[in-house]
Parts: sequence; C-alpha cells; structure tokens
Amino acid sequence: MSEAAEFLRAAEAALRSGRGPDAEKATRAALRAGPDDPAVQHIGGMVLLRLGRLKDALGPLGRAAAKEGAPAAWIVALGNAQAMANDPAAAEATLRRALALDPANAVAQFNLALLLTGRGALEEARAALEASLAARPNHPGVLLALGNVHLRQGDAFAAAAAWRQAVAAKPDFAEAHANLGGALADLGQAAEAEAALHRALALSPGLALARHRLGDLLLDRGRTAEAIAALREATARDPKMATAWNSLGLALRADGRHEEAATAFRSAIAAQPRLTEGHANLALLLAWMDDAPGATAAASRAVDLAPEDARAHLAVAVAAAARGDAAAAHGASLEAVRRRPFVHVPARGTAEATVLMLQALEDGHFRAAPDGAKLPEGHNNAVEHLDPARFARVDLFVDTLAEDPGVLERLPRCDVIYNAITEPEAMRRGLDLAAMAAERLGLPVINPPDQVRRAARDLAPSLYEGIEGVVVPRILRVPATEDTAGAVASAMAEAGLPFPVIARPAGTHTGLGMMLLKDAAGLAALPARTDLFVSEFVDFRDADGLWRKTRLLCVGGRVLPEHLATADDWNIHHRNSRAYMAAHPEEQARERDYLENFEKRLGLPRMIAVGEMADRLGLDFFGVDAALLADDRLLVFEANPSMRAMFLEARDGFEYLLPGLGRISAAFCDLVLRRARR
Repeated sequence: MSEAAEFLRAAEAALRSGRGPDAEKATRAALRAGPDDPAVQHIGGMVLLRLGRLKDALGPLGRAAAKEGAPAAWIVALGNAQAMANDPAAAEATLRRALALDPANAVAQFNLALLLTGRGALEEARAALEASLAARPNHPGVLLALGNVHLRQGDAFAAAAAWRQAVAAKPDFAEAHANLGGALADLGQAAEAEAALHRALALSPGLALARHRLGDLLLDRGRTAEAIAALREATARDPKMATAWNSLGLALRADGRHEEAATAFRSAIAAQPRLTEGHANLALLLAWMDDAPGATAAASRAVDLAPEDARAHLAVAVAAAARGDAAAAHGASLEAVRRRPFVHVPARGTAEATVLMLQALEDGHFRAAPDGAKLPEGHNNAVEHLDPARFARVDLFVDTLAEDPGVLERLPRCDVIYNAITEPEAMRRGLDLAAMAAERLGLPVINPPDQVRRAARDLAPSLYEGIEGVVVPRILRVPATEDTAGAVASAMAEAGLPFPVIARPAGTHTGLGMMLLKDAAGLAALPARTDLFVSEFVDFRDADGLWRKTRLLCVGGRVLPEHLATADDWNIHHRNSRAYMAAHPEEQARERDYLENFEKRLGLPRMIAVGEMADRLGLDFFGVDAALLADDRLLVFEANPSMRAMFLEARDGFEYLLPGLGRISAAFCDLVLRRARR
C-alpha cells in the first residue's frame, strides 16, 4: 500500500474515533504524498470537507476533477464544494460538465436545479428536478425542491402536490410538512394547513420555519394572540429569520400594539437590511403613528430596494399623505395600482363564491389606517362584512382599465361583483370605468354604478318627496367659483332658503369641512373654488338638549340598525359622539336598549318609510343617517352607500355594538351569496 493510502487510512480511523486534529494532519500528509494521484486528491478533499475545511478542500477536489477521465461523481463533488463556497457561477459550470459526461446523474441534476432556482431560472430548474426524479423516483429532497420551484412560479397547487409526495415518501420529513402547510394556507385550506404545520412541529419542535408559517396562518384566521405567541417562538429560535419578525410586526399591529410592532419591523430590517416588505410595513405603521419623517425615510428605502414593488409605492403614498403632500400621495398611489391592478385574496376555508370588489383612486390617494392603508373617500368598508372563511375576493382598481382594459381578461374567475365605489361626486370617472367593467364581465352586480349616481346629496329631496313620515331638508348644489359667498347667497335667495344652513364640500363625508352658517356674515368663511352643498338646517335636539343620530343599514331589502349616537354638538360624527358617550354611560345604555329593541323603538311607520326609500334609491346595500323626531317622523340627513361600519369603535370600548354588526355582516353575506348563485 502506498504511503498516501496509509495516511488516508489513518485519517479515516481518526475521524471515526472523533480525533479531528489527527484526521486533518493525516489527510494533509496524504495530499503531500500523492500530489499526482487523483484518487488521493479526491478522497483527501472530501475528508477536508467533512472536517469543515471548505477553502482548503477546493484545491484537491479541483485537481482530481481536472484529470482526464475523472468520474462524474468527482466533478459533482467539486461543484457541490464550489456552491458551498458561495461561487454559484463556477459551481453551475462544473455541474454542467458532469452532466455532459453523465446526463442521468441524479445528484448533479438536483444540485444544478438548486443553483438555477437561486438565480431565478425556474423553468430550467424544474426540468432538472424532474430529470433527477426520473433517476430517483419519489426522492423526498428532490420533491421538496420541486415544490419550492412550483411555488415561486405561482403554482401553489403543484407545490402542494410535490410536498404531499415528499411526506408520503418520508413521513417524518418535518420541513416538507411545514412547506405543505404553507401551500395549503395559500390555497385557502386552512384546517388542513394548520394540521400539517402541527405535524411538522411534532416532528421537529425547533423548526422555526413551521412556527413562522403557523403564525401567519393563525393571523390570517383572526387568531391574533395565538399568532403572536407562535411568531415570538419562531423569532426566539431563529433571531435572524427576518420574515418571521415581519410577520410578528403584522400580528402586533393587528392587536393594536403599535410600538411593539414597530420594534418587530425594525428587527426584521436588522436581520435582513434589504427586506423590502419590512421597510414598507414600517413606513405604513409610522404614518399611522404620526411619524411622517420616519415613514418617509422607510418608504423611500423600500422603493430604492424594489422600484417595481406595488407595496413600496403604497408606503410612499401613505407617507406623503402623512406629511400633507397630497400631490405626491396621489402620484405614488397611482404607481401602486399600476403595478398591481388587482389583488386575489383566497378564502380561509372552502370558498362559496368569489367576489370582485371594484375600487377607484380617481383624484384621491391612500391614507394611513390601523391595518396599513385605507382607500380614499368615496368607498365603504363593506369588505369587512365578508366572511373570509366563506368568500374569496379579487380587489380591482378600475383606474387601470383606462390604459389597459385587458386587465379584465387576466382576472381570476369571479361569481359576483360588489361595487365599492360609492361617491357620485368625487368618483365620476371611477363609476364610469366600473360600469364598463360590469358590462364587459356580465356578472351579477351589487350596487350597480349607475344606481350609485342616484345617491347624490342634491337629488335626495326630490327622490324621497312624498314618503309619509320622512323629512328631507332642502339642499342646493353650488358650483365652484371665486366668489363663493356671492354664489351661495344668490342660490339661497333664488330658492327661498333661509338661514341657518349647513355648507359642506361636495364629495366629502365623516363631517369634515361642514359649517353651520347662522347668518349672511358666515358666508365669508366659505372656501373658494370648491363645489358646495348647502342644505336647510333642521334643529333636531332632544328635550334634554343633546343631539342624537341613528344609522340604519339597508341590506338586500332588510333594515338593520348600526348605532344610536349622542353628542353635545349638531355636527355629530363617530369621533365626537364616541368621546361624549364614553364619558356618559347612560347614553351607552340608551344605545344598547335601542339596538336590542330596534323595531319597537324605530316604529312601524318609520320602518315602512325606510323601505320605500330603499325601493326608490334602487341600491342593494346602503346606509341612512337620520334623527328620530318627537312626532315619530324620520329626519334624513343622508342616504348613500358611502357609510362605513363602526368595527373599530365597537372593539374600542363599545363591544355591545358587535352583535348588531354581526347581523349586518350575516345579511351582507346572504345578499352576496344570493346574487352569486343567481
């Protein structure tokens, strides 16, 4: 036996007995003794790899693989070592050389596929993995990699199928169970996904990937506390898992723990400084927390990292809105929807129907909201009434149809359209595009765009004229002009409308910008170059001097109450009424009694009147804001689909509102399902 072979035998014996330094010493001696012996160089290089001496192993492995007639296995070993040394280009060239010698080499095909996946050559990677499987059918590691490729190609079904094969071939393959759980979650098979993730954790409790995916799933299912616990465990086990930190931030944000969420997003960025979604999510959160400079910096970084990423541009829009730059906010909002004109949200369970939600930017922009961003005025939040376990949805921004009507052909299959564009003044172009989309798609439509136009404020007096028991204040529309005061005075004189009156900018909601003008002197405060609605003021104070307003939701022919708000100011809205009622428990008791005894408190004549209003307006889902007058009449302030449900307020000290909101949600889901089946 040669001297080099003796050294290699000694090295192997030392390895088996756990004497690493002795093994390394003997290996290096063997390599010196047989510099021209390719077998010695190959074996010595492999021993150095086992010892963790990657850099030193490359030389002997390269010399062995360079010899004429070197076996394909030696060349594959060199390619693997080059990949381990973070030299993917050299590794790919070496593995291709091995495959030129042995095209059916399963290991070479597999390792080449991993490299191709890493550089985004997904179709070629898939072909290499399938070739590897042909030589080694049902190999779990190859099936795992094949599922990864399918998922990156956007085919969650194929990915799940590959991972099912992997766990069938190797039932204790924890990573495959974890990946399968993630794919099933993407497919909306939540219960099966959760079971797969729990199997992965039972097999490998320390598998942070499985806890991360379980946390994402629990968050998506609304189990926020459980999600936070799972994601904290994932980050504790792997503090450098940036995506888990990001998910933890989302969960904490959903739980209202904004400072902790910001810390989590910053931890994600620290673990992976180029994580675009971490920067974007931090920007969205900081904007909601009124940190406009911080939001701007984080959003800019997100766009720098990923100029094509729609979420990065959404963050820029929200940050710009936070610092008061409406023009920049609008431009960034348009960029966001151009890059992602529609979003498909699978159902968390088996989808009973898929709803196409039509939305528009028009001249507005995204703004900060607790969950990241909200649409501009002119939409409602009916999407929050949809049961995510029963319905999938596709959110489409119709603005993109003006330049690319072909977007309609790229949509997933939908069963029913819900037109979430609700403002006839500020969203005229959006309603036109929504009507075009509805006509082309030919699907049943809830709240058809043409019917929404009938909800304009100045049409209400004539639309509801003659309905017994309904009082609708007179209202004038005054077009924008430089001399607003003169224009309003002239319009009031012509219509015979006396003071006091209420003025508000057209196309606005939530009470912002409304003014009570008690006499002509107040006209000077009106803004120039603004379309205005000027309406008759009816004093609706109760005998106790307080102002009360009810909101009624008309849902597919049903009339349901949302609230009975009280305030000490005529301009009653969510903010001032909830602040007043928080300090006056007796008003909460009054509201609770109203909701629990709604039909009795509203009275049959008013119920009939609201039903007549619904028939005349012709919308499937809309709200009526009104006061209950002492003579049993209903003073109608407005009737339109722009009204937003008070989910946030209900969860912030007014939990007794939740059962009523649940009934509204159930009625809305029934409406959607009836239309979808039609």
